[in-house]
Amino acid sequence: MNYSDIERQTFKTFLAFSTLVLTFLVLFFNLSSSVYRVSTISYIENEDLNYSSIERLLGISIWLVDDYYFQDFYDENPTVEIISIRKQLPSTLITNIIISEQIAFIEDRRQVPSMTSVLYKNLHIERSQDINNLPKVVIENGPVEEGFYEEIITFVLTLKKYSINLNNIDILFDGESLYVSHLDTEVSMGDASDLGRKASVIGYYIAENPCSGEIRLIYSEDGSEIRAITKCN
Repeated sequence: MNYSDIERQTFKTFLAFSTLVLTFLVLFFNLSSSVYRVSTISYIENEDLNYSSIERLLGISIWLVDDYYFQDFYDENPTVEIISIRKQLPSTLITNIIISEQIAFIEDRRQVPSMTSVLYKNLHIERSQDINNLPKVVIENGPVEEGFYEEIITFVLTLKKYSINLNNIDILFDGESLYVSHLDTEVSMGDASDLGRKASVIGYYIAENPCSGEIRLIYSEDGSEIRAITKCN
Protein backbone atom coordinates (compact mmCIF):
# COMPACT_ATOMS: atom_id res chain seq x y z
CA MET A 1 0.00 0.00 0.00
CA ASN A 2 1.56 3.32 -1.06
CA TYR A 3 1.35 6.61 0.83
CA SER A 4 -1.63 7.97 -1.15
CA ASP A 5 -3.66 4.80 -0.46
CA ILE A 6 -2.93 5.12 3.25
CA GLU A 7 -3.97 8.75 3.12
CA ARG A 8 -7.27 7.95 1.39
CA GLN A 9 -8.02 5.14 3.87
CA THR A 10 -7.30 7.44 6.80
CA PHE A 11 -9.58 10.10 5.35
CA LYS A 12 -12.43 7.59 4.90
CA THR A 13 -12.02 6.41 8.47
CA PHE A 14 -12.04 10.00 9.74
CA LEU A 15 -15.13 10.83 7.64
CA ALA A 16 -17.04 7.80 8.92
CA PHE A 17 -16.10 8.60 12.52
CA SER A 18 -17.07 12.26 12.12
CA THR A 19 -20.42 11.32 10.62
CA LEU A 20 -21.10 8.94 13.50
CA VAL A 21 -20.20 11.57 16.10
CA LEU A 22 -22.31 14.20 14.35
CA THR A 23 -25.30 11.85 14.16
CA PHE A 24 -24.93 11.05 17.84
CA LEU A 25 -24.76 14.73 18.77
CA VAL A 26 -27.84 15.58 16.70
CA LEU A 27 -29.78 12.74 18.30
CA PHE A 28 -28.58 13.67 21.76
CA PHE A 29 -29.56 17.31 21.45
CA ASN A 30 -32.93 16.45 19.91
CA LEU A 31 -33.72 13.89 22.61
CA SER A 32 -32.64 16.15 25.44
CA SER A 33 -34.04 19.35 23.95
CA SER A 34 -36.90 20.96 25.88
CA VAL A 35 -38.32 22.13 22.55
CA TYR A 36 -39.01 18.58 21.35
CA ARG A 37 -40.86 17.39 24.42
CA VAL A 38 -44.56 16.55 24.38
CA SER A 39 -46.50 19.52 25.70
CA THR A 40 -49.85 18.99 23.98
CA ILE A 41 -51.85 15.80 23.35
CA SER A 42 -54.88 16.03 21.11
CA TYR A 43 -57.75 13.52 21.38
CA ILE A 44 -61.54 13.45 21.24
CA GLU A 45 -62.78 12.82 24.76
CA ASN A 46 -64.93 9.79 25.46
CA GLU A 47 -66.31 9.51 29.00
CA ASP A 48 -65.97 5.72 28.86
CA LEU A 49 -62.20 5.84 28.37
CA ASN A 50 -59.34 6.35 30.82
CA TYR A 51 -56.77 8.81 29.44
CA SER A 52 -54.39 8.88 32.41
CA SER A 53 -51.73 6.77 30.67
CA ILE A 54 -51.78 9.13 27.68
CA GLU A 55 -51.41 12.18 29.90
CA ARG A 56 -48.29 10.61 31.40
CA LEU A 57 -46.58 11.16 28.03
CA LEU A 58 -46.40 14.90 28.73
CA GLY A 59 -42.75 15.92 29.04
CA ILE A 60 -41.35 12.89 27.19
CA SER A 61 -39.17 13.49 24.13
CA ILE A 62 -41.49 13.40 21.14
CA TRP A 63 -38.86 11.42 19.22
CA LEU A 64 -39.16 8.51 21.66
CA VAL A 65 -42.95 8.11 21.56
CA ASP A 66 -43.98 4.96 19.69
CA ASP A 67 -46.54 2.14 20.00
CA TYR A 68 -44.79 0.78 23.11
CA TYR A 69 -45.91 3.80 25.11
CA PHE A 70 -49.60 3.01 24.52
CA GLN A 71 -49.69 -0.52 25.93
CA ASP A 72 -50.98 0.80 29.28
CA PHE A 73 -53.74 2.64 27.43
CA TYR A 74 -54.87 -0.60 25.76
CA ASP A 75 -54.77 -2.41 29.12
CA GLU A 76 -56.86 0.29 30.79
CA ASN A 77 -59.32 0.56 27.87
CA PRO A 78 -60.06 -2.95 26.51
CA THR A 79 -62.83 -1.67 24.22
CA VAL A 80 -60.24 0.25 22.16
CA GLU A 81 -59.33 -1.54 18.94
CA ILE A 82 -56.47 0.70 17.90
CA ILE A 83 -54.89 4.05 18.70
CA SER A 84 -52.76 5.76 16.08
CA ILE A 85 -50.63 8.86 16.57
CA ARG A 86 -49.30 11.63 14.41
CA LYS A 87 -46.45 13.86 15.58
CA GLN A 88 -46.82 17.54 14.91
CA LEU A 89 -43.41 18.97 15.62
CA PRO A 90 -42.07 20.29 17.80
CA SER A 91 -44.25 19.13 20.72
CA THR A 92 -47.78 17.98 19.81
CA LEU A 93 -49.17 14.45 19.63
CA ILE A 94 -52.40 14.01 17.65
CA THR A 95 -54.15 10.74 18.48
CA ASN A 96 -56.91 8.86 16.68
CA ILE A 97 -58.72 6.33 18.87
CA ILE A 98 -60.94 3.68 17.29
CA ILE A 99 -63.38 1.85 19.56
CA SER A 100 -63.90 -1.81 18.72
CA GLU A 101 -67.25 -2.64 17.16
CA GLN A 102 -69.92 -4.30 19.29
CA ILE A 103 -70.80 -7.62 17.67
CA ALA A 104 -73.35 -9.50 19.77
CA PHE A 105 -75.24 -9.56 23.02
CA ILE A 106 -74.38 -12.71 24.98
CA GLU A 107 -76.67 -14.35 27.53
CA ASP A 108 -74.99 -17.22 29.37
CA ARG A 109 -77.64 -19.38 31.02
CA ARG A 110 -75.18 -21.92 32.38
CA GLN A 111 -75.28 -20.00 35.65
CA VAL A 112 -78.06 -18.63 37.81
CA PRO A 113 -78.87 -15.86 37.38
CA SER A 114 -77.86 -15.64 33.73
CA MET A 115 -74.80 -13.52 32.95
CA THR A 116 -75.28 -10.98 30.17
CA SER A 117 -72.49 -9.26 28.30
CA VAL A 118 -71.47 -7.66 25.02
CA LEU A 119 -68.94 -9.25 22.67
CA TYR A 120 -66.64 -6.82 20.84
CA LYS A 121 -64.86 -7.36 17.54
CA ASN A 122 -61.48 -7.39 19.32
CA LEU A 123 -62.77 -10.33 21.46
CA HIS A 124 -63.27 -8.23 24.57
CA ILE A 125 -66.34 -9.33 26.54
CA GLU A 126 -67.90 -6.74 28.84
CA ARG A 127 -70.71 -7.22 31.33
CA SER A 128 -73.83 -5.43 30.14
CA GLN A 129 -77.61 -5.67 30.21
CA ASP A 130 -78.16 -3.42 27.21
CA ILE A 131 -78.75 -5.36 23.99
CA ASN A 132 -78.06 -2.25 21.85
CA ASN A 133 -79.86 -3.61 18.75
CA LEU A 134 -77.32 -6.43 18.48
CA PRO A 135 -77.77 -10.06 17.46
CA LYS A 136 -78.46 -12.15 20.55
CA VAL A 137 -76.49 -15.28 21.43
CA VAL A 138 -77.89 -17.56 24.13
CA ILE A 139 -75.59 -20.22 25.62
CA GLU A 140 -77.73 -22.88 27.28
CA ASN A 141 -75.11 -25.53 27.87
CA GLY A 142 -71.41 -26.05 27.50
CA PRO A 143 -68.53 -26.10 27.65
CA VAL A 144 -67.82 -23.50 24.99
CA GLU A 145 -64.96 -24.63 22.74
CA GLU A 146 -61.88 -22.48 22.22
CA GLY A 147 -62.49 -20.22 19.24
CA PHE A 148 -66.25 -20.08 19.81
CA TYR A 149 -66.38 -16.29 20.08
CA GLU A 150 -64.10 -15.83 17.07
CA GLU A 151 -66.59 -17.91 15.08
CA ILE A 152 -69.50 -15.81 16.33
CA ILE A 153 -67.69 -12.63 15.25
CA THR A 154 -67.03 -14.08 11.79
CA PHE A 155 -70.67 -15.16 11.53
CA VAL A 156 -72.07 -11.72 12.37
CA LEU A 157 -69.59 -9.82 10.18
CA THR A 158 -70.50 -12.06 7.24
CA LEU A 159 -74.23 -11.48 7.77
CA LYS A 160 -73.58 -7.72 7.77
CA LYS A 161 -72.82 -7.99 4.05
CA TYR A 162 -76.51 -8.75 3.45
CA SER A 163 -79.59 -6.55 3.83
CA ILE A 164 -80.55 -8.03 7.17
CA ASN A 165 -81.72 -6.36 10.36
CA LEU A 166 -79.27 -8.05 12.71
CA ASN A 167 -81.45 -7.15 15.68
CA ASN A 168 -83.78 -9.92 14.45
CA ILE A 169 -81.06 -12.56 14.63
CA ASP A 170 -81.18 -14.95 17.60
CA ILE A 171 -78.52 -17.65 18.04
CA LEU A 172 -78.92 -20.55 20.45
CA PHE A 173 -76.07 -22.85 21.48
CA ASP A 174 -77.15 -25.99 23.34
CA GLY A 175 -73.66 -27.25 24.07
CA GLU A 176 -73.32 -29.15 20.80
CA SER A 177 -75.13 -27.33 17.99
CA LEU A 178 -76.09 -23.83 16.95
CA TYR A 179 -79.59 -22.77 15.95
CA VAL A 180 -80.39 -19.45 14.29
CA SER A 181 -83.77 -17.74 14.23
CA HIS A 182 -84.77 -14.82 12.05
CA LEU A 183 -88.46 -13.91 12.15
CA ASP A 184 -90.19 -16.96 10.59
CA THR A 185 -86.96 -18.69 9.58
CA GLU A 186 -85.35 -21.38 11.74
CA VAL A 187 -81.91 -22.71 10.83
CA SER A 188 -80.04 -25.70 12.24
CA MET A 189 -76.34 -24.98 11.68
CA GLY A 190 -74.63 -27.94 13.31
CA ASP A 191 -71.52 -27.37 15.40
CA ALA A 192 -69.98 -23.96 16.04
CA SER A 193 -67.38 -24.12 13.28
CA ASP A 194 -67.00 -22.76 9.75
CA LEU A 195 -69.53 -20.06 10.64
CA GLY A 196 -68.32 -17.67 7.94
CA ARG A 197 -69.39 -20.04 5.15
CA LYS A 198 -72.55 -21.00 7.01
CA ALA A 199 -73.46 -17.34 7.40
CA SER A 200 -73.18 -16.88 3.63
CA VAL A 201 -75.79 -19.59 3.08
CA ILE A 202 -78.08 -18.18 5.77
CA GLY A 203 -77.69 -14.64 4.43
CA TYR A 204 -78.78 -15.84 1.00
CA TYR A 205 -81.96 -17.45 2.32
CA ILE A 206 -82.85 -14.52 4.54
CA ALA A 207 -82.04 -11.62 2.24
CA GLU A 208 -82.24 -12.96 -1.31
CA ASN A 209 -84.41 -16.07 -1.31
CA PRO A 210 -86.59 -15.78 1.83
CA CYS A 211 -87.73 -19.02 3.42
CA SER A 212 -90.42 -18.98 6.10
CA GLY A 213 -89.86 -22.35 7.68
CA GLU A 214 -86.98 -24.65 8.52
CA ILE A 215 -83.49 -24.89 7.05
CA ARG A 216 -80.82 -27.45 7.90
CA LEU A 217 -77.23 -26.98 6.79
CA ILE A 218 -75.21 -30.03 5.73
CA TYR A 219 -71.84 -30.59 4.10
CA SER A 220 -71.35 -32.22 0.74
CA GLU A 221 -69.67 -35.64 0.84
CA ASP A 222 -66.22 -34.17 0.25
CA GLY A 223 -66.85 -31.28 2.66
CA SER A 224 -66.18 -28.67 -0.01
CA GLU A 225 -69.71 -27.23 -0.03
CA ILE A 226 -72.38 -26.36 2.51
CA ARG A 227 -75.86 -27.16 1.31
CA ALA A 228 -79.26 -26.25 2.67
CA ILE A 229 -82.15 -28.63 3.11
CA THR A 230 -85.21 -26.42 3.21
CA LYS A 231 -88.75 -26.89 4.36
CA CYS A 232 -90.36 -23.59 3.50
CA ASN A 233 -94.05 -22.75 3.95
